[in-house]
This record gives sequence, C-alpha cells and structure tokens, in this order.
Amino acid sequence: MSVEYNDGSATKAEEHRRLEDERWRQQQAVLRRAAADVAHRRAESTAATNTDRKKIGRDDSFDLIIRSLDDPSPEVRNVAVRAFYDLNPDLAASFFNNALLQGSPEERRNIGAALVGSGLADNAIDTLTGESQENAYSAFSLLFLVAKAGEVEPLMRVIEDHPNIQLRLAVIKLLALSGEPKIATAFYGLAQRSSLPSEIRSAVREAIFQISRETR
Repeated sequence: MSVEYNDGSATKAEEHRRLEDERWRQQQAVLRRAAADVAHRRAESTAATNTDRKKIGRDDSFDLIIRSLDDPSPEVRNVAVRAFYDLNPDLAASFFNNALLQGSPEERRNIGAALVGSGLADNAIDTLTGESQENAYSAFSLLFLVAKAGEVEPLMRVIEDHPNIQLRLAVIKLLALSGEPKIATAFYGLAQRSSLPSEIRSAVREAIFQISRETR
C-alpha cells in the first residue's frame, strides 16, 4: 500500500510541475506577443511624449505588461520588465523612475529586484565595458534606477572588483547621486579596504562626503 501511495504522490507532483511549467510558458508567450504588438504600434510614433504615453496607456497589450509588473511571481515581473525595456527603453526608464518616486517600499523593492533579476542590470554593465558607447546613457540610466530602488549589491560588486577602473569610478558617482541611505553605510566599509586601489578609495571618500552634505 505504501508503494502505491508514494507512486500516486509522485504522479500528482509531476502533474503539478507540468501545469506550472505550462502556465509559465503561456505567460511568456503572452508577454512576447504583447511587446511585439505594442512595438508595432509604437513604430508609428517617434516621440515618447506625455500624449504618447496616455495613448499607449489605453492599449490592451501595454496594460497587460503593466499588470504583469504587479504579478506575485518574481519570474513574471522579470519577464514584464524585460519586455518593457525591449519595447521602448526611454519610456520604460521614465515609467520606472515615476514608479520609484511614487511607489511603496515594497513596490520599490520589486522594481529593483526585477531590474536585476531580468538580467538588465548585468547587460547595462556589459554595455558600459564594451567597445561601443552608443547606448552608454541608457545603460547608466538603468543602473541609476537600480540604485534608486535600493538594489546596490550588483553595483557594489562592480566597484569592488571590476577590471575597468573608469567604470568603477563612474558607478561610485552614480551611487552617490542616487541618494539611497544604505549606500553611505556600504561606502564606509569600502573606504577602509586597503586592498582597493587608492583612486577608488579616494572616490569613495568623496562620495561619502557628498552624501553626508546632501542629507544634512
């Protein structure tokens, strides 16, 4: 009897996993179709003005992406963020900047986690270290949103051990500009690390001074 019971439990577990996998594939397909549909509509307009945003806001496909950003599943939120940026990076940056300004602490955390979890933050770092600097502004804008959302760990890793010194210095300035309280605490630790290049430690100390001056 115990063997039959275990086999039945295993079968139910496998069926549950299959249904969850199918649900996830369907959500991805819907989001991809939504992004493609909105991208086609967006191709008819060249400027992401407020009027454009209101017009797109009435589009069912765009609404689907926005609703997916509030999905309880982190994986779905990651796909939605990625679809949004693939559709229109400038519009996505503007949207998330407003969301970070107006959102609750939980919403801010979810946005930051999705920007990192979707791989966009890593892509932005790769863009800044590549030969072409064509998309450097967009990359820095995205990393600024990551910092504003409180997801400072990926950026701190860049400062600690990335081989490109100029990128490390740029990220220090970017974090200082974000004004996130936890950044000062993280910087205090970095400033004491003798293993870091003196140029990095000096920039970190300057950033600490800047943050402390702006928070007085």
